[in-house]
Amino acid sequence: YHADNTIPETIEKWLDEFEMFSIYEVLPEILELWGANLQTQVQSKKKVTSTTREMTTALFLLRCTEIGISICELDLLTIGMILDMWTEKANDNVKYDKLASQAE
Repeated sequence: YHADNTIPETIEKWLDEFEMFSIYEVLPEILELWGANLQTQVQSKKKVTSTTREMTTALFLLRCTEIGISICELDLLTIGMILDMWTEKANDNVKYDKLASQAE
């Protein structure tokens, strides 16, 4: 227990004091803070693709739908997770060397 009675007993009670917000309310601000001319690099074994295309809310949502993320699922994911999935999608056609197993 705390000496100050205004401090909640558990982290869960403390978190319950905050209001919920929609990702759609904060996404434009996050993207703006992220940088208007964010340089994105997608690396794979075959090639490196760079772009300086501005990441807008519309472009971000397009990328989400291209990798099969629904509007409902956006609340469960971070922007970083979505960008990681987009990067991995670019590696789908790469042929990786097979690693030998213990039996081989």
